[in-house]
Amino acid sequence: MKKKFCLLLLICILLTSCGKTDFSVNSPKREEVTIVYGLLDPDASVHYIKIYKGFLTEGNAYEAAKDPHYYSYLDSIDVRMDEYNGEKLVRTIPFDTTTAIPKDSGLFAYPEQCLYRANAKLNLLYRYRLRIENRYTGKIVTAETPLVGDIYITYPALNLSKEITFPESDLQIKYKNKSGVNPACYEAIFTYHYTEKLTDGSQRQGKPVEWIVGKDFNNQPRMVIPYNGETFYRKIAEGIKADPAVKARHTDSIVLIMYKGGSDLLKYIQASTIGTGMNQEKIGYTNLHSYASAADMAAGRENRNGIGIFSSKGITRYVFRDLSIVSRDSLFYGRHTKHLKFTDIY
Repeated sequence: MKKKFCLLLLICILLTSCGKTDFSVNSPKREEVTIVYGLLDPDASVHYIKIYKGFLTEGNAYEAAKDPHYYSYLDSIDVRMDEYNGEKLVRTIPFDTTTAIPKDSGLFAYPEQCLYRANAKLNLLYRYRLRIENRYTGKIVTAETPLVGDIYITYPALNLSKEITFPESDLQIKYKNKSGVNPACYEAIFTYHYTEKLTDGSQRQGKPVEWIVGKDFNNQPRMVIPYNGETFYRKIAEGIKADPAVKARHTDSIVLIMYKGGSDLLKYIQASTIGTGMNQEKIGYTNLHSYASAADMAAGRENRNGIGIFSSKGITRYVFRDLSIVSRDSLFYGRHTKHLKFTDIY
């Protein structure tokens, strides 16, 4: 029966814009490919890395994909992360296997997918070097990344009243670097939270309305993301439906979320959005280095059988308590949302 080459593709999730990466099914090479996806968060105390392999199988590749032994290394690899302050090794952080993370159903061995987990508080000013070594073949895969730094948002300003204004005009989210290594890409999202008071006297939390404002994906970030204030009311009208059981609605908060990504993550995203064909040999961007053995690593002889991304991400949140008086008026009586029964009367 004809052999089928089934390759697990790891898709980027912080910043929800990654496309797919294609591989030539006609390639004469059939070496094992190590696939890595890891994004370190300087604010997190627990870190996860996905590490899988491409595989060959006889028969139905979809059925084979349900068996983790085909694509998972399980405990056949040692995974560690070295922390460096300049050229000085500060400590070594080991990763252990875990299947304790809830997954969506799918082909790849739901729910027993194997991830690699470490508990550690990371230093914003240090660099981190990943090392994966196969206990049986001696293959080594490495990658290195700094952590994305802090930013602060200059507009909209988080003032003492913690109110935000959405005038029906063109605006810009503005931000500046605060400390650490500058992020290379940004994505802004507003989330609107509200409560519904029902005609029977009870109340409930409404489903939050999410507005993906835009991205700042440039080799040199512009540090602004433009938006139109009227879109805020349009998004609320799209996300909330009139309901005769609802007597009134009240604003709980408006949250501005800024997702940040490192330079290698930006390059990975940009390479992943380029169209590819069946005969495409170029894998795309990766910052992984793969060696057949420790001797090859010492000699600098890469075999290019490692792909994926090891980089950093972060999140900055600003929570606004309410809309300003002018914007409340637009929400209560404006043409987009007046039918939704928003009010200040509790």
